[in-house]
Amino acid sequence: MSNEFDPKKIIDFEKDYYEILGLQKLDFPIGKSRADVIKTSEILEKAFRVKARKCHPDFGGSNEAFLDIVRARRILEDPLLRKIYNQGFFEEYSFVSEDNSFKVDWAKIGTYRKGTPEDIIGFSLFLQLCDEKKDLEIVPAFFPTTNEHNYEWDFVIEGQEKTKLVISIVNDENEVLRLTSNESVEKALPFKIYICIPKANLFFVREENSILTPEGKTLINGNITKAAYNDLDLLETTNLETANNYIKNKLKADLVKFHNGELKPAIKSNQAKMMDSEEMKKYDKDKLSEILNIRKFIFQDDEKSAEFLENIDNKRPVFKKSTKPELPF
Repeated sequence: MSNEFDPKKIIDFEKDYYEILGLQKLDFPIGKSRADVIKTSEILEKAFRVKARKCHPDFGGSNEAFLDIVRARRILEDPLLRKIYNQGFFEEYSFVSEDNSFKVDWAKIGTYRKGTPEDIIGFSLFLQLCDEKKDLEIVPAFFPTTNEHNYEWDFVIEGQEKTKLVISIVNDENEVLRLTSNESVEKALPFKIYICIPKANLFFVREENSILTPEGKTLINGNITKAAYNDLDLLETTNLETANNYIKNKLKADLVKFHNGELKPAIKSNQAKMMDSEEMKKYDKDKLSEILNIRKFIFQDDEKSAEFLENIDNKRPVFKKSTKPELPF
């Protein structure tokens, strides 16, 4: 299940995604057969290739223009997103599914759509890995089947039952821009192919203040400054040929390195900053003070505090008798 799929955040109804790709609605087949789906994909792929050579920053375009064509292709190629876009608005509680038989439960909608380029390419890589599973020592564990799933195909690495190898198709136009250059734009896909070992391990960054023995062995490690618990990125690409070559020629070597503990996640900028002992003591003290002061009473001696009792009669308001006749009820 996906918490990221939200049509309101994906579709900008102020933009003409057909015009962005140089297309019109009438260019597309109106049916839903397999042949119609293939025809739609071919139209969008051709339009995307033409626009990519003009919109990419390396060809004199701009980041925004390139991101727009990537987003436009995604929306028009996804039957659910295209239907929402064509109707001109998104109403969470009134939109119904393709067969109009029930309302869509948006809390259970993932990114997966059967028959899309993401589906076709993801499954092709999954099947390629299945053909080499014995040599790679991996076991097929999961592939998407319904709209509640994401574009993710999982394997279990033998000998490490809780460790997965994952193929994921990521719809993120910023990632597409990051991974695409003028040399690769001709073969670039409008999404990222991501192969990883999720949350490989927890590791720390330390200061260079460790204490060593005369023999050079570590007696006391340096202070921990940062910690990371990241996915082990094996491949990020927008090129299918690159992904195929990686699986065929390099993946096995990377898995051997992983088994041997030689493959480590890179330090990422969003890692957690660790506190030293003094910072931790101060933090604990401040938090304890906050708790104790949530309800706090102050007692103060005041010799004149009872004088208000003597002045009560002087401060009472005087009410005049009303001259209006009394009501009978």
